[in-house]
Amino acid sequence: MTDAFVLQDPDSTVLLIERRKTSDIVIGVPHHAPLGKETLPCPNHNNSDENAGTLGRYLATLLDCHSVIACNYFLDPNKAEDTDYFRILKEWMPIMHVEIHGHGGKSAEFDIEISSGSENMTVWSEDLSERLAKQIAEVPSLRHYSISGKFTEIVLKATKSRTITSNKWLAIHLELPKSLRASKSQYICFCEALATALLEILARYREDH
Repeated sequence: MTDAFVLQDPDSTVLLIERRKTSDIVIGVPHHAPLGKETLPCPNHNNSDENAGTLGRYLATLLDCHSVIACNYFLDPNKAEDTDYFRILKEWMPIMHVEIHGHGGKSAEFDIEISSGSENMTVWSEDLSERLAKQIAEVPSLRHYSISGKFTEIVLKATKSRTITSNKWLAIHLELPKSLRASKSQYICFCEALATALLEILARYREDH
């Protein structure tokens, strides 16, 4: 079974771990399920982030970086430090951890919400959202999406995610609407813009640290 097939299999429960050239950035997707599968076999996090893993894996190939994707998983991987998902991140110790999530549209204030886990770290999520907004404004199929990385504006702040609130790395938490996750033409353009913006943020972070 190929990794791409696993992402589309509604019955496979797998932690998909892929190593590439670099671990400076690591892409994580803790709640993936294929399109059409809205629930997970996890009592603590029943709602899936449909197709988020496909975006995460494509983004990782663009950046040539490590990735870890929990597919149809039986536990909530990013809420505690004793999960296999968190242990993989700790083993790789990235400079930046980027996590891809999805929302259903009713809970978010903006179509795309970006958080770094706290108001103290909002400078990074705001910088990324501003860079990303400029890029997607140039793409006709994406320019209608609203976006914010300001901690006090967004609803989905990721304050309960240990992978995001950890001080072990710079964390970036993205919440994306289903319309974006479901459209291949849209998510390819979005991931390409995001990859460029993330590399710019990483360069700035290295300069500051």
